[in-house]
Amino acid sequence: MDTEFVPLLKNKTGDITDASNYRAIAISNAESKFLENVILQRIQSSRDDVSCYQLGFKKGHSTGLCTYMLKQTVEYYTLGGSHVFLCCVDFSKAFDKVNYWKLSRMLLNDSLDFYCIKLLVF
Repeated sequence: MDTEFVPLLKNKTGDITDASNYRAIAISNAESKFLENVILQRIQSSRDDVSCYQLGFKKGHSTGLCTYMLKQTVEYYTLGGSHVFLCCVDFSKAFDKVNYWKLSRMLLNDSLDFYCIKLLVF
């Protein structure tokens, strides 16, 4: 379960001395990668109720498709003479604010295998 965390620059044109301009990536050993794949397959096989409207965090989908759909929608309404108002939320630090105890309880309530949850918590 050896993992090395390496800082990765988020915005290359931003301030490279600003700590918030970095995010950590985990470089794991082969055993850890194998374990991650086993857990991922167990989770994916138990989750077949994902909404067809969900585009991110779904196999075969990317944020590029979301961006394309947004641009097409804005273009449709602006060419029709309408105003378009857009609100964006910055979730760049959302991962740092996750309540892992609450997440663990939600996974337990979602009938995910107890041992997978225990490994994730570890």
